Amino acid sequence: MNSTSEVAETERSGVLEGALPTSPARLEVGSPFKVLLHGLEYFCRGLPAAFQSDGWEIRHHSVHQLHSFVPLVRDLRAADLLFLWGSRISFGKFLRVARFFDKRNVVMFWAGSDVLGAQMQFAQGICEPWIAAKTHWAGAPWLRDEIQALGMKCEFVPITWVPRVERPHPLPERFSILVYLPDVDRAPLYGLERILQVARSLPHISFELVGLASGRVLDPPPNLRIRGRIADMAEVYRRSSVYWRPVSHDGLSFMSLEAMSHGRHVIWSYPFPHCKQSTNVKTDRAEILRLHDQHERKLLSLNESAVEMVAERFSLDAIRNDYLRRWEQIILSSAERR
Repeated sequence: MNSTSEVAETERSGVLEGALPTSPARLEVGSPFKVLLHGLEYFCRGLPAAFQSDGWEIRHHSVHQLHSFVPLVRDLRAADLLFLWGSRISFGKFLRVARFFDKRNVVMFWAGSDVLGAQMQFAQGICEPWIAAKTHWAGAPWLRDEIQALGMKCEFVPITWVPRVERPHPLPERFSILVYLPDVDRAPLYGLERILQVARSLPHISFELVGLASGRVLDPPPNLRIRGRIADMAEVYRRSSVYWRPVSHDGLSFMSLEAMSHGRHVIWSYPFPHCKQSTNVKTDRAEILRLHDQHERKLLSLNESAVEMVAERFSLDAIRNDYLRRWEQIILSSAERR
């Protein structure tokens, strides 16, 4: 199933219903289900508050704070389920302790670049059976496929959500392309050379690069505006017509979903609903020119189908409800909870 049909099928599956009710099973147990988050700290830190619901105790401890070690081990031992945001196929300290405590309900969540690390280790003959046998979820359909290629069962279960944009601002009068690059050292990953080639070949079209926190782009064309980190991305989306993301490898990009939530057109390296797929300089340039031509003829309008899809499938309520339902099924189907 490709990315487009994958998302559409999920929309039809019923996970988009309202707030998750407190289940009879949870009421019978009496104590809350305990979930311990571990992994990519930036993402794990905000999840307990976002997923807070009756009958659930969701915790995360920073590995960068020494005083967190004792409560981390205590909660690891007591947890009904462990959720690792950012996975691996070899043992680290956390997974070694989890194995020592014989934790059975472990969800390995594959987010993006962690898959590249797993592919390198797999090629070296490294893949721990205890880890491979756990539950594996991926944040994007293509990541799911990459993990399955390593011989592990894996399911596409997105955890990326974006705030709803109630009234997307109309497309700007001046046609403009938005691109992203956080670090010049990662230029090949984010397709900087392709961006520069296309921008130089289209001097009449405005390009804006945001997010650059490290390094300097050498000899940028005059029509490419380069900016650092932006506090108010809503304003950036308002003056953009298209978000172009020609990456060589990716997870489920927050910026792509966010751009769609603002009704912007998206060109992305992967097939995804209501986006055009980015493949190479020639095809990307042609797509940008097609959209520019529509703009010039006053035919380019908001990407309204993308706005609706993101609001329904990638809202916090939809993601939270889906996750709590899945976590509960794993816990209740296991003999670990007594």
